[in-house]
Amino acid sequence: MLDEEMDAFLKSLEEEEEGSTKSQKQPPKRKTKPVNDPLADDLDSILNDPDFETDRRKSEKPTKLQRNPPKKCSVVYIGKKESPISQVSCPNIRCMKCDCGVVCFNDFDWDGNIEYLFLRNNYPDFERLKSRLKPVKGVFAYACQCNSVSVNKQTSVNSVKNSLKWFCGSH
Repeated sequence: MLDEEMDAFLKSLEEEEEGSTKSQKQPPKRKTKPVNDPLADDLDSILNDPDFETDRRKSEKPTKLQRNPPKKCSVVYIGKKESPISQVSCPNIRCMKCDCGVVCFNDFDWDGNIEYLFLRNNYPDFERLKSRLKPVKGVFAYACQCNSVSVNKQTSVNSVKNSLKWFCGSH
């Protein structure tokens, strides 16, 4: 009998406890914005801007299917374009030997034979290379980190020197 009374007492306590928690409703949590918070105001204005989504889509990188393949010159020309029907000189020449870009100095000529170590140590800085450059109107001095050449008319790279391993680095 004592056990039954104890069980009834515990049950009544549990019922009272459940009733009290149900009657004590907690107020709903409100999302409140801090007063005079310029950062929150700016963020809200950006997120509520109708152009925000379109701006974000424009900045996304296109997939490989959407990209245009890079253009490459079939024959690499250096020097000045002689006539309107001539080929355009390639603006992005690279060297296969030293894996460097080729620099061009308009209206300059290389002063004699340029040593490999001179180019290796001074490429691509004009201020350091100009000690071996002489000003000559209409001549173009080209150099990478391992080779140099001067031309006064438009020429294909293959016809200048056999040792040049220059190619179009794509446009």
